[in-house]
Amino acid sequence: MTKINFLLIVMILLSLFIGMSINRNWFFIYQLEFIDYPEILKDGREDNVRNIILWVIILLSHMGIIILPFLTKSHLFSKSLLWFPLIYLLSYVFFRAEVVFLLIPFIIIWVMTLRLCIKQNINGNIAA
Repeated sequence: MTKINFLLIVMILLSLFIGMSINRNWFFIYQLEFIDYPEILKDGREDNVRNIILWVIILLSHMGIIILPFLTKSHLFSKSLLWFPLIYLLSYVFFRAEVVFLLIPFIIIWVMTLRLCIKQNINGNIAA
């Protein structure tokens, strides 16, 4: 497994399973995205169209992050590595800004992966 693939897998795991304890109950990012917010929509407690659009953007960009390890040989990899996580993070800033603090480890791994990708692109090891 290459360093980039390892970092991408860590990045994916952090984007899903990073969390914090609230009143002795753990809150994870995936819970907000895939369980809690759909329940809020189903119950009709969300009437803000902006938040619904942001949630859809978060889901799509998160799916883009999850497919990154399969794009490493593609010419789209470098751009995807930049844009999918950036859109994911910016969407969270406007959707639920407090969640961005939970994503700090994700951001650190993302920056490390970007630096490694740039370094390998300069050396010609990955298709640009």
